[in-house]
Amino acid sequence: MLYVLQTIPGLAALTWREVEQTIRPETDRPAPRQIGVRAVPARNDLIVTDYRGSPRSLLALRTIEDVFVVAARGFKIAPDERGLRQIHAATRNEEAIKPALELWRRFNGGKRNGSFRVVTRMVGKHSFHRRDVGRAVADAIRDGWPGRWQPVDEDADLEVWATLFEQELIVAIRLSDASMRLRDKAAHLPASLRPALAAAMVMLTCPQADDIFLDPMAGAGTLLLERAAAGPFTALYGGDISPAAVSAMNTNLRQIRGRIEIRRWNATRLPLPDASVNKVAVNLPFGNQINEGDDLAELYRDVLQQIARVLKPGGRLVTLVADQHLLDRARAHAAPTLRATARHRVFVLGQRATICEHIRVAGPAIPPSLPAEEDDWE
Repeated sequence: MLYVLQTIPGLAALTWREVEQTIRPETDRPAPRQIGVRAVPARNDLIVTDYRGSPRSLLALRTIEDVFVVAARGFKIAPDERGLRQIHAATRNEEAIKPALELWRRFNGGKRNGSFRVVTRMVGKHSFHRRDVGRAVADAIRDGWPGRWQPVDEDADLEVWATLFEQELIVAIRLSDASMRLRDKAAHLPASLRPALAAAMVMLTCPQADDIFLDPMAGAGTLLLERAAAGPFTALYGGDISPAAVSAMNTNLRQIRGRIEIRRWNATRLPLPDASVNKVAVNLPFGNQINEGDDLAELYRDVLQQIARVLKPGGRLVTLVADQHLLDRARAHAAPTLRATARHRVFVLGQRATICEHIRVAGPAIPPSLPAEEDDWE
């Protein structure tokens, strides 16, 4: 059975790392095998995987936003009108349709035939439009899939996603729902961190049971929630300068057991002792979330200086920033004991961003930084 794991642009490699770390081979079933990675630019990364175990293991992954079972595939799709006929034929005649529908029914309370909708995406240049692809797929479902299916615009029983990557077609049935993207959050704030992205950042801190974990600019508490979901911890510290954020944080974390301290504070003056935490993850402002007149470079310097102060030598810091170079300059100026070790390029709400990994070193000397990278986004 082929599945598609859909995640945030740029997270595919980290998602596969989570797959390898969490889904172990069973006695009679091998571990998931990656078939390939596809990208819908600035929208999603898609990992196609061959997996013979229960899809519940895939649905339990934290760094993804959707899980699909593949119902049909097509190759060498022509870029002209012939391609629409090929899309119709591939969607109608694929042998995987019946087992994919049976799997979907098992995960949806035994639902039988009913309504369906098609979500269509296209990558590459074609003489036809996205709506034409959607119509070809919908006609194939209605005419050729087992049972009687009726297309609707919203609130469908069955949701089919058809994505055309240049000459390759993937038609997949959605097993997850919208709640997977929200996870455990009950309260939300504008520009709140997406849980899948927060889960990837937490994973990069290498969670352990002795973690004293800090998010100094925690917003609604998404990073704290994901750290709690990652396993046992010693303590979670979170704070924010905004009263609304502290209120949302308290709402989201009230069901979490363990030592949790939530405070209203200014991240440039953390009320924590020196070397009191060993893991930090933070979503630093992109520039449009701070007050007019505030200096982003100065804010980065002050926050990083505080993080370097409270983080134990050997502790890990993971940051999300829009301007990696601004972060590097702030670190070199105010927090030279934070050594950059890795970077991961992602898209956040259509904007380029970087997840940066750091280790707190003991010495006062400025450590070597990662070499400058060319902009490889295009």
